[in-house]
Amino acid sequence: MKLTVFQFEGTPEELDASQVLRELTDQHQGKARVATHTALAHELPARIPGVADEGQDTVRQLMSRSPARQLFLAFLEETTRWEHVGVHGVKRKNAQAGAPLDYSRYLRLRKQGSQFGGFAYVYPESSSINLRLNYTDQQLKELKITSARTLTTGHREYRVSIDLTNDNKQSLNEALRLAELAYNAT
Repeated sequence: MKLTVFQFEGTPEELDASQVLRELTDQHQGKARVATHTALAHELPARIPGVADEGQDTVRQLMSRSPARQLFLAFLEETTRWEHVGVHGVKRKNAQAGAPLDYSRYLRLRKQGSQFGGFAYVYPESSSINLRLNYTDQQLKELKITSARTLTTGHREYRVSIDLTNDNKQSLNEALRLAELAYNAT
């Protein structure tokens, strides 16, 4: 038995339009299976918005396990368009001078020039967003925010968290509204 495996790279549109690829996969003999994995390619762009080259692969891996990667990606696409917003990895406490930033758990969205830390900490694997807002449940209710929750632990300035979920597209709109409030306050 002889087995030959080919891997083709390209956008889903490029692969779909490729006559050569079509001919190769249509002209098989015997029992053959053509496996394609374009679902993730359809869902993630070539570059994750705002993420430095050094963190692209790590963030892409985290996002591949995300329950709401499309919403998380939409959140990053929108917030990185805002003036002076940067997406950063995290400098670990015990990191050596010149060590690269860590992108393995969460990212920090920060307004450049701000004296504050990030206005949002985002978790690509879980599609969770912690915002620099010290709001109460009552304040969230007054804003008609139903997807967010207040936290009782952690840094006192970051007390609002929201999980993006595919079954709740409203969570993205509410996350963007809250992120804009946090951005304007920093």
